[in-house]
Amino acid sequence: MSKSTEDLLRELQTSGAIQGSTAIAPAGEGGVRARAAGLRRRWGALMLIGAAILVAVVGSLPVGTYVLYPFSLFVTLLHETGHALVATITGGSVRQIEIADNLSGVTTFSGGIQGLIAPAGYLGATLAGVGMILTPLRYARWLIGTLALVPLAALTVFHPADAFTVVWCVIFASCLLVAAWRLPARAAAFLQLFLGVETGLNSVRDLSALLTISQSNAHIYTDADAMSKALFGPPTFWAIAWAVLSVVLLATALLKFARRELAESSLQHSAVS
Repeated sequence: MSKSTEDLLRELQTSGAIQGSTAIAPAGEGGVRARAAGLRRRWGALMLIGAAILVAVVGSLPVGTYVLYPFSLFVTLLHETGHALVATITGGSVRQIEIADNLSGVTTFSGGIQGLIAPAGYLGATLAGVGMILTPLRYARWLIGTLALVPLAALTVFHPADAFTVVWCVIFASCLLVAAWRLPARAAAFLQLFLGVETGLNSVRDLSALLTISQSNAHIYTDADAMSKALFGPPTFWAIAWAVLSVVLLATALLKFARRELAESSLQHSAVS
């Protein structure tokens, strides 16, 4: 009976005719390893899809509001921090920052450039979500740790208005720092993407609510009213403009993330091949 090529190569290696220790893996084993390598190359994209599904599914459940409550409240803090930060940068003075248990928030300030401060809440939250999505996942720990600066700034610089704001800022800062320190690398990467998707989608939802308020006869003073007063046009115009811009920014971030993951997957596949 004739010997296979693999048997002949093994005999030659054993006899020393062929130097080296190259192993010939069975086709089945090689296929499993190839599939595992392909999965590892796509894990970033899979995590993003998982995070988006989790946010969408949990958010649609009756208990979704309670499950996502801490994350939604963190988005409110990002929104108010955007106002406070731009007010400070443009020469204003922040008197206090407040987040409420109904997910609303208020930043009280004086001075500054109102035309830049007014959109800094909604667009600032959107840009924060975009930044979380586009930051390379290998820096997940650093990004999560950096996010802890948001509640710490509210506690130490922007003057929290009440005990509720103080308590939640302490909780946010503590949880983010512990997560950055203790979470495994992939868990930290998933948390980064989850926070990015939740922040981006939450800011878009908030803008849809702003548009509804702006189109109604409700006597509620909003950021769109402040923008209208500072520059021009009706509040509805600014609500629509911010909503469109937020959707475009979020969609662009998701597209760039997908393209980057595909490009890296192709490069790694070429290197393995």
